[in-house]
Amino acid sequence: MKTSFLIVGILLSSQLFAQSYIEQGLMFSRTSVPGTARSVGTGNAFGSVGADLGSVGINPAGLGLYRSFDISLTPALSIVNNEAEFNGSFVNKKKVAPSLNQAGIVFTKLFKQNKGTEFTFNSNSLNSLSFAINYQRQSAFSRLQVFEGYNPYNSAMDVYAYYINSTGLPFNPQNYPVEMLLAFDSYMLDSANGNFFSTIPSKVGQSGQITKRGSIDQIDLALGGNVNDKFYFGAGVGINILTAFDDSYFDEYRLVDSTLGWNNYTLQTNLRTTGVGVNARFGFIYRPASFMRFGLAYHIPTFYSATETYSAVLTVDNDTNYYSQGAELSPTGYKFRSPMKGVASVSFYLKENGFFSVDYEFLNYGGMRYKFGDYPEFTTVVNDAIKKGNTFGHNVRAGFEGAYKTLRVRTGYNYSSTPYKKDNITKGYREDRHSASIGLGYRGTRFYADFGYVLGFTKDATYPYADFQIKNTVMSHNLLLTLGWKISKSNTPAKRVRRAPVESADRNF
Repeated sequence: MKTSFLIVGILLSSQLFAQSYIEQGLMFSRTSVPGTARSVGTGNAFGSVGADLGSVGINPAGLGLYRSFDISLTPALSIVNNEAEFNGSFVNKKKVAPSLNQAGIVFTKLFKQNKGTEFTFNSNSLNSLSFAINYQRQSAFSRLQVFEGYNPYNSAMDVYAYYINSTGLPFNPQNYPVEMLLAFDSYMLDSANGNFFSTIPSKVGQSGQITKRGSIDQIDLALGGNVNDKFYFGAGVGINILTAFDDSYFDEYRLVDSTLGWNNYTLQTNLRTTGVGVNARFGFIYRPASFMRFGLAYHIPTFYSATETYSAVLTVDNDTNYYSQGAELSPTGYKFRSPMKGVASVSFYLKENGFFSVDYEFLNYGGMRYKFGDYPEFTTVVNDAIKKGNTFGHNVRAGFEGAYKTLRVRTGYNYSSTPYKKDNITKGYREDRHSASIGLGYRGTRFYADFGYVLGFTKDATYPYADFQIKNTVMSHNLLLTLGWKISKSNTPAKRVRRAPVESADRNF
């Protein structure tokens, strides 16, 4: 459900419009396919693997596994197919969006290492420090929904009239959404003796299109260290840049004769949301043996300051004329806090032949919070609805990488549970997410290249207006290519010094 109504008007039907902000908050809180082609190819199960810029946003302690300077760039291509069902009618639409998924650099300082394997924190225990600057796309909103069908039950105007009659408030811009005001001015709604009613038939044909664009892009500054090749620590700060566009049109047209000569109307809306957020994360990785690592990370919530602008145009076609009216609302600002996250990870290493890893991520979608500065009553309504309707989230990621000489092969799986409590779920359209990935890689002395493919699947429901439900089956295809360059003392031709072998667990597969 899109946030297409004035906040002052939202108070007339608080629970309905609070739900629209819940869904927007979830869109801002659930990440899609972040990382490099390597991390994505293994399902992003990189919380205890490290030594890859894709792990910075999961567990910054992974920087402690670096032994070199590293720079990488990841362009991507996303293809999202949306099948919309409305009253047994299906429409498929595809949206293609190229992007830059990741770009970053790591600087590593190696220190003189201790002899032996004792695990202490004396002045000679620190083996290395690494600092990373990394850009990463956290979420992509590109999606196209198209629907069309016959509605024998009601028109949007019937629903508008019901809400107006149920409030008893004076009909003016201070109390009602702009769509209802435009409908009244265009004679789609009328009133008699204080009672509002629709002037168009209840049985209508309906069609529409919802186009979403935008993303959340994060810039990370992170530091990680290595203590005796046993304990790795890290911390990072992220700056999020939010841009979201929601452009739609909704059309109702006559299927039966109308005494008023009405043919159809179209409502076009444009919602633009921009904002900046800040977050931080801390983590560590412990290696009890050369074939095993454990990791833990904590992400504090992202605190956003956002502004949304909205405009609407209603166009009416009847037997006598064709006209349109529009309105553009003043920008609305608010604060938003995403859920915190906790990540637990484990990985197992097959000497020099690869690894298997699993990440479990926990978050509380009921912990999302809004603050509408000039509307404390609505702030309370929205936050109470979040606590009542949302639940804990569980994300499980598993991945495998096999290595043979300079070649790498990868596969992974990612599951994200529904953010809603049972009572808020449309049967069969839970909004849980599944994705499967594969990848290939090449590791040279300095240059490396990785390719990743991710197939995503989910089902959800959207509502152009109350009592009007569109059921969506969404499949996404994401293609990523990472090109990178590593420079370390061990691969610098100018220094041909024979070195002792590095344990396989610390090699950058």
